Amino acid sequence: MTKFNPIERIGVHKVALTFLTEFGWIEREQPISDFGIDMHVEIVQNLIPTGQIIALQIKSGMSYFSEENEKSIIYRGQKKHLDYWLNQSLPVLIVLYNPDSEKSYWEFVSSSKITELEKGWKIEIPKTNILTLSKEKITQVYSNPNHYTTLSISDTSHIGARRISAKILVESTQAKSKFSMKNMIPSIVEKLKLSDYYGNERIRENFKDKPADIVFLFFYDGIQQVERGLTFCRAIWNNKNCKYPLSPFVADEVVDEIEIIWDTNYSAFTDFIPDNELPKGFYLDNADDVFKKSKIIYDILNKELSEYQKKGNYKKLLSSILFLQSDLDNLNNNPLNEGFPPLECQDIDSLISGIVVFLHNILIIANDRNRDEKNVIYLLKDYLRAVEEKLPFYEYERKKVN
Repeated sequence: MTKFNPIERIGVHKVALTFLTEFGWIEREQPISDFGIDMHVEIVQNLIPTGQIIALQIKSGMSYFSEENEKSIIYRGQKKHLDYWLNQSLPVLIVLYNPDSEKSYWEFVSSSKITELEKGWKIEIPKTNILTLSKEKITQVYSNPNHYTTLSISDTSHIGARRISAKILVESTQAKSKFSMKNMIPSIVEKLKLSDYYGNERIRENFKDKPADIVFLFFYDGIQQVERGLTFCRAIWNNKNCKYPLSPFVADEVVDEIEIIWDTNYSAFTDFIPDNELPKGFYLDNADDVFKKSKIIYDILNKELSEYQKKGNYKKLLSSILFLQSDLDNLNNNPLNEGFPPLECQDIDSLISGIVVFLHNILIIANDRNRDEKNVIYLLKDYLRAVEEKLPFYEYERKKVN
């Protein structure tokens, strides 16, 4: 008959009690631990669960302390466990419990800390990493605000405001925690307020050495979501003195004057989009038609602006813009909106969408009776200039997807 050795269970309970009584965190033992995840612990801040979860592998017994050096305990493991842990969406903490001293030692498992061997792998667990003394240190796996990559920065400034937007790819462990995101977002906003990037020389001349008035952030948790434009979170900061603030959504919450919305349905769209992707032929035929109509409308508006600059007849200019309302609305509600572009057409879709948005914005400002003539003219010039810059690239993008 196999003898019962209680050390393993004692170790699991001792570690659980440390997190519960010393840290004040929530511990959840995992009933199935074939791949070495014995427990999950959730960080609690001010008695509020944060959603920040850490996976634990717990090893108990003196045999795990048989190999050490002056500073560390050496733990050796099987490669199948390592591959599983490194691909976890949660940070993985390995904990060794010493039954003689009743102390537990820990280390996070990461590719930078392990040494792969011919058979298995090893990791050095610092002797200074005593679990009961490490609450703050372990918390830092989620409190570091730099677990992200800035994929792109855009300058969409207009004459009334310096506006910076950015696409941010977030590590999955951070993306799953609103607490982590709310810690990360303000630091990104602060950096981008002082961005030295300008969309063109005209913007540089207008706003040189001035901080941004608006910072708009788009957050993604995977490259495929980036390619599809599927954000899991968006955030926007408006300087309280900005004359023309941007309010593209109703915020779920506000942190440090930053409005945040959680796009809770984005994961469903990951499966939904491929099922509703437009056929390539249909998409390109309609993209060509939208581009052709956009070019015609641009030429008309540009001509009307030139006429205004010669004669100064503002009412006639507004009348000419509003005369195009039906055409601009139809352009904005074109067949490309019936589904999603093929993945290979993402660049051309971004280009054509930008052209349409800028042209339709002209209709919006023309209909806004709260805007004075000077502001409308400034924005009209700005939008037409933006369209003018995009138009020449359509042929290039079109050839890329032939």
